[in-house]
Amino acid sequence: MNADVDPDSEILRAALEAGDWPVALPILLDLARQNAGEPRHWTNLAVAQRAMGAKSSRALKRALILNPATAGNLNDLGAVDPEARVAEWLLVLDPLHGPAAVLAALRAFGSNRRPRAVRTLRRLRLAEPSSLDATFLLGQFLDLAGRKEEAIRLYRSSLHIDPEDTMGARRDLARHGVTPIREAFSSTYVAKVFDNYAEKFDAHLTDRLNYSGPETLRRLGVELGILSEGRNIPRAVDIGCGTGLSGAAFRPHCNHLSGIDIAKEMVRRAEEKAIYDRLTVGHAVEVLSREDEVYDLAIAADVSAYIGDLGPLFTSISNRLAPGGTLLMTAHELTGPDENGIGIGRDGVHCHSAGYLRDTAEHAGLSLTELRQGSMRDEGDMPLATLFLAFTKLRQSRV
Repeated sequence: MNADVDPDSEILRAALEAGDWPVALPILLDLARQNAGEPRHWTNLAVAQRAMGAKSSRALKRALILNPATAGNLNDLGAVDPEARVAEWLLVLDPLHGPAAVLAALRAFGSNRRPRAVRTLRRLRLAEPSSLDATFLLGQFLDLAGRKEEAIRLYRSSLHIDPEDTMGARRDLARHGVTPIREAFSSTYVAKVFDNYAEKFDAHLTDRLNYSGPETLRRLGVELGILSEGRNIPRAVDIGCGTGLSGAAFRPHCNHLSGIDIAKEMVRRAEEKAIYDRLTVGHAVEVLSREDEVYDLAIAADVSAYIGDLGPLFTSISNRLAPGGTLLMTAHELTGPDENGIGIGRDGVHCHSAGYLRDTAEHAGLSLTELRQGSMRDEGDMPLATLFLAFTKLRQSRV
C-alpha cells in the first residue's frame, strides 16, 4: 500500500518519494489529527508507522471506523494485530461485509470453529454469488470436511467466476480426478503464488525446508565433467530462476548467465542480487520460443513441479541448446497414482516418473545421460523424493 500524498505538502511529497519515513511520519501524524474525519490520512499514517517498525493498529482501526469498506486496511490490521477482532466487529455493523466475512471465516476455521466458518461463507455467497474468495474457500473447507461433491461444485464455480484460476481451483479438481492432472496449474496461479512468496522465499526454502537442489545439481555437473574450474560455460540460462538460488550456485561456472521466471517479484529480488547478466519475466516456453539466443547449459531446478506436460518445455529448451549442450534439472519423483507418468504428490504439486521424463525429453531431442535419486528438500519433516537428471542435446526437436 502506498501513502496518498497530500498535494499541498512538498516536504511530505519529497520525503515519501525518498522513503524518508522519519521526516514523513510527524507530518502525516499532524495531517491525521487535523483531518480526523478523513480515513485516507489515518491509512497514510499507518503506512509510515509500519515502515518505521512502529505500531500501526490504532491508525488502521480509525481508518476502518471511518470507511469500513476498505479491504486493504482490514487485511493490514489482521497482519499487524492478529488478535484484533475487527472482522467480527465489522460484521456486526454489516453482516455482508465481504472482506470481513472472509477474514472472520478464516479465523473461525483456524480456531477449530469450522461450522461457524462454513456458515459465514455460505451467507456471503448468498449475498454475493460472484465472490471468488468465498466460493473457493468454502470449497476448501468442505473438501477438508470430506464433503467432496459439494467441494467440486464450488471449485467449478470458482473457475466460472475466474477462468484464469488465480486461486488454484484446477489443481483441486485434478486432485479429485475431475480434470486432467497435466492441466492442474494455470500460469496466472503460479505467478501469483510466487509473487506472494518472494519475500520469504529464500529463508523458507533454505532455513526451514533445507533446500539443496541447486547445489546438488551443480555437483552433478562437476562430477559429469560438464562444469570445471578451468573451463567456464560460455552461455547458460536458469529457467524458473526465482530469487537466484540456482544462479548463485552456477554463476562461478558461467561467462554469461540469463534467468527467466514467471513471477515478477521473484525476478525483482534476483535483480537485487546482481547474479545474472540478463533477466526476463515470463513463461519459460514463451520466452525461449521468441528469442534466438543459443545456450550451452540450461538449468531447471524445481521447475517441473508446476508444469504437468513437460513436452513444450523440453522442446523449447532443446531448440535453444547448442548441439552437445546440457540440461540439468530436478523433478519430484512420482510415488503415487498417475496419468501417463504425471501425478500430483503429497505436497500438492506435480511429480513425474523417470520413464515419462526420459521419453518426453527424447522426443524433443534431449538424450538422458544421468539419472540419480535423492532429495532436494524436506516436505512435512520428511525428505522429498527427487530425481536429478542430466540431458544432452543431440539433434533438432521433432516438433
